[in-house]
Amino acid sequence: MPTSLGTLLRNAFFQCRARLRPFLIGVVLFGSLVAIVNVVASKRIEGHIWQGMQRLGIDQSRMMELQEQLQSGDEGAVEGAMNEMNTTMGGIDGMSDEDREALFRREGIVLVLRVLPVMTAGLFVLGVLTILSGAYFLCFALGKGKEPTEILNNALFLFLPLLGVWVWSFLRSFVWIPIFGIIPAIILMPRFALAPVILASQKKGVTASVTESYRKTRGYWGRIAGNLAVAGLIFMLVSWGVSLVTIPVALQSKVLSIWIQAVVQQATVGYTAVFLVLLTKTILENAQPQVKSGKKAKA
Repeated sequence: MPTSLGTLLRNAFFQCRARLRPFLIGVVLFGSLVAIVNVVASKRIEGHIWQGMQRLGIDQSRMMELQEQLQSGDEGAVEGAMNEMNTTMGGIDGMSDEDREALFRREGIVLVLRVLPVMTAGLFVLGVLTILSGAYFLCFALGKGKEPTEILNNALFLFLPLLGVWVWSFLRSFVWIPIFGIIPAIILMPRFALAPVILASQKKGVTASVTESYRKTRGYWGRIAGNLAVAGLIFMLVSWGVSLVTIPVALQSKVLSIWIQAVVQQATVGYTAVFLVLLTKTILENAQPQVKSGKKAKA
């Protein structure tokens, strides 16, 4: 009989605690890298926005001063900010409709052209870190290495195959949407959930791992979907709670707030990887053997 959800959650916690050092190193390492990417990208985007505001006639130094006053609780800063905006908008309102429309169109295009590359690069790097982080914690959960450096080395070799599994699972789940809608994706996604663990533990290929996951999960869709949904809800509540707690921190240090949230996010990624490995093991151990149809040979 498959292990219950409560037991899986408890065992995942104990496994993380039993090997706390490589777990925490992975959490801090990838959390810090994610935070750095987020901070750099947000700073660059913020800089481009300020440049656009300056071109519209808004005094950046004055607005920064008012922002600091607002953070310190100065209610008069609100009125000052409104006056600055009214002064700027007054100049814009004095333009003709054609000039004003041309100004906003030009500044909008400039902003998009400058921000889009930053966002694209940031999303690409975050995607790479997400896959590498998933590979690291998957290797951690499977015991592929005792030291963090050994686990990371194994994760690097797993990077491309894991990417392939995610892409192939995504395509097999969502390719049917234009024809049949979202229902097939909802049905198929849990059937492919075990593929990353099968890939890493059984050394199968990308397509073979996805196919094996689909085959072994026959009759377990409800259990897999339910377990993942409940676990996901728990992690979402934890992240939401951390976001609330870090609001006062964000008022003092935006960078520190981003770092804390990124580290907590990576902790949930690591815990999820361990949980998924345990879930995969219990499903595979209880999977019904496939009976091949055919004529029985005569004695």
